[in-house]
Amino acid sequence: MITKKISAIISFCCAMLLAFLPFNYIIGSKFAWFSCATFALPALGFQYSLLYVIFYIFTKSLCVQTVSYLFILHRLPLIVATYTLQRRTMQYSIGLPLGAMILFCLHPVGSQAFYYSWYWFIPMIIYWFVQDSLYARAVSASFTAHAVGSVIWLYTGHILAETWMALIPLVAVERLLIAAGMVGCVYVFRSIEIYCMNKVVA
Repeated sequence: MITKKISAIISFCCAMLLAFLPFNYIIGSKFAWFSCATFALPALGFQYSLLYVIFYIFTKSLCVQTVSYLFILHRLPLIVATYTLQRRTMQYSIGLPLGAMILFCLHPVGSQAFYYSWYWFIPMIIYWFVQDSLYARAVSASFTAHAVGSVIWLYTGHILAETWMALIPLVAVERLLIAAGMVGCVYVFRSIEIYCMNKVVA
């Protein structure tokens, strides 16, 4: 038990360091970037607990002057990705993507770029037709988090329909890279845990 806590702390520190590394610019946000925490934190939550992701968000909030509702909303996809990676459930694999599609298409701007929301069929297809595995969950988690995040940006930002349409070919590459990053980080965190256990046994 102590070994697992030690490995969890080491893994959390690694995830925190990755949070400083930019991964991809969020087009339409003017200044925001995805960091490597986008895939490192869900992997950490999968390997250990969602509490580590919540603690990360809390520590992040200490670095800003005021914690607004937008701050919380923009970090909600991290929690969604973590939970989807942890559990294969109809609520997260079907309910969330479907709800996001409806909300996206109901928006005046989103309705002009409704093709964009078709990406969120992917978690549904995975749930019904793909055997459960870490890889399948990672892809599902990546696109489900994308669905939630996109709706948040749509309703709280000022992104034009043309911008959403232009993003369509980029989303596939970005989301698959994030899914691969989740799988890679899970294996890294597992290796850290195995290393700590072997040190204790030795």
